[in-house]
Amino acid sequence: MCGIYGAVGVPDAQQRVFAGLQRLEYRGYDSWGVAGLNHDTIVTEKHVGMIGQTKEFGLPSVSQAIGHTRWATHGGVTQKNAHPHAAHDGSFVVVQNGVVENYQELKAELLAEGYQFVSETDTEVIVGLLEQQRGTHADLSLADVQSVFQRLAGRNTIGILTRSGEVFAIRDGSPLVVGRDEAGAVYLSSDIASLADDAEMAQILEHGQGVHLLDQELIFFDAQTGDTFSPHFIPIDTDSLIISKEGYDHFMLKEMHEQSAVLQNVVDHPVADLQKLVSAVRKARKVYTIGAGSASFAAGQMAYFLRLAGVDAHVVPSYAADSYVDLANSSDLAVVFSQSGETADTNEAVEHFQDQGVQIASIVNMPGSTLTHLSDFPFMLKVGTEVAVASTKALTGQMCWGWLIAELAKTDPQLPTFATVYADCKQAVGRYQAQLREWWHNTAVQSTLQHLSEQLRDHDKMFVLGRGQLFSSALENALKMKEISYIHAEGFNAGELKHGVIALIESGTPVMCLVANDTEKANMLSAAAEVKARGALVIGIAPEENELFDTWIPVPINDDFISISAILPAQMLTYHIALAAGQNPDKPRNLAKSVTVK
Repeated sequence: MCGIYGAVGVPDAQQRVFAGLQRLEYRGYDSWGVAGLNHDTIVTEKHVGMIGQTKEFGLPSVSQAIGHTRWATHGGVTQKNAHPHAAHDGSFVVVQNGVVENYQELKAELLAEGYQFVSETDTEVIVGLLEQQRGTHADLSLADVQSVFQRLAGRNTIGILTRSGEVFAIRDGSPLVVGRDEAGAVYLSSDIASLADDAEMAQILEHGQGVHLLDQELIFFDAQTGDTFSPHFIPIDTDSLIISKEGYDHFMLKEMHEQSAVLQNVVDHPVADLQKLVSAVRKARKVYTIGAGSASFAAGQMAYFLRLAGVDAHVVPSYAADSYVDLANSSDLAVVFSQSGETADTNEAVEHFQDQGVQIASIVNMPGSTLTHLSDFPFMLKVGTEVAVASTKALTGQMCWGWLIAELAKTDPQLPTFATVYADCKQAVGRYQAQLREWWHNTAVQSTLQHLSEQLRDHDKMFVLGRGQLFSSALENALKMKEISYIHAEGFNAGELKHGVIALIESGTPVMCLVANDTEKANMLSAAAEVKARGALVIGIAPEENELFDTWIPVPINDDFISISAILPAQMLTYHIALAAGQNPDKPRNLAKSVTVK
């Protein structure tokens, strides 16, 4: 959460940073700020609110600047709490992505020595420690920065601009990328995609690595040892990373429609890589599928499919992993889901499982991520950059990939038939994509969704029921309603209905029932009848109509991918509801795209 962007060696650095922060705004958008070096004085501009709503930006033209877009963790959303945070004498500014977990202890130490705090943030503790460490020296040294960095507990990535023109940046947990263009300008960013407009080459820093910019010289170092190292810059694939709405009103709408075009990318991997992972799945004593938020529902879906394939699979929410770790051993495998590969509680869970000798497989959408580097079997999702905070194409891509691995796990990867099964799976995904294209362009279906959104937008609660392969889909649909429409929606296994949930059903209560043509169909229709008898507004999401449905939303007739199909209507519903309420579906309140703090 939060985004850092910096530019050094360009005449309009402040504008480059401003534009870079706009591209990073998905990481946090409650406040923002930019600081630039104007001769030997650091000038700063801060604002509360989204940077995309800014009409005026008044920093003078500078050749060095650093900025930050915030998702508040410590301290309210105010101008004084916005980054960058400055030293009392104005000699340097600091931006941070992460949480200083021992900030209370460090703040008490600084207060006891008479340090005066201006903000309520944990970040200002870093400023105070740097001032304390510097002592009477006019400028910060690399040794000062390293010393302070080593005192910070938690996952913290920091950037520092000094009035002498030096820039320091260190990565710990939250991502940090160093970009470079052909003219020698240098950029810092929290993700590689945001650099595509400015840089041609990128160096992705690992945990504990930093960079020191001094007179256009780049010095890469290890923050713990101080040892320097040679960078390995890689070309930035600007075509695949360009961030554009491409004519759509919102990124969310664009990314929803892209689901009918990207799923074949998801299942396109070298056969040898798939054979290695499937072998590990089949040999594992237990398989743990791990994720947080929507990714946890993709993990749950894969665990369900793996159990059908005869694999002992267990879904583990990232934030609940502690209770599972001691049960795991080196005979086990963890399959980890993350859009960014930087989800803090997910990566921490991975580290704990690795301590037990568990092998790690992952599916990630962002190249160069921490999770990818932690994995024994890393796979890229390849659905293209997802900007909207609510995951759509990344989630359904993860579910499709989980289905693929589970299908392949039914076959010995050493047999010649494995390649045939894989080819059949890819063809099945291709046929499903064609169905999705028809569904998105079906005017009757889209009209039904529009009309239903008008019915739902005045409700403050609803329920989503699913069973079996549609249980995870029910949880995801409820989450979408909460995070985008701000409707208190709860997802339940329909089998739980009579054990308490039905007490909350009254006349007019919207209940979304997910129904597939499978062994759970009769049970799901019984649940629909039970809530209808209590006066519920029954919304059926199913391949076939039923008299129990007050509103029927048809989905493609495809048994393999019904768990994905059942999610699409809720995506569109919540989008329409958000628009009707005057809310931005790309940037829901209190949320950020990349959850790099716990």
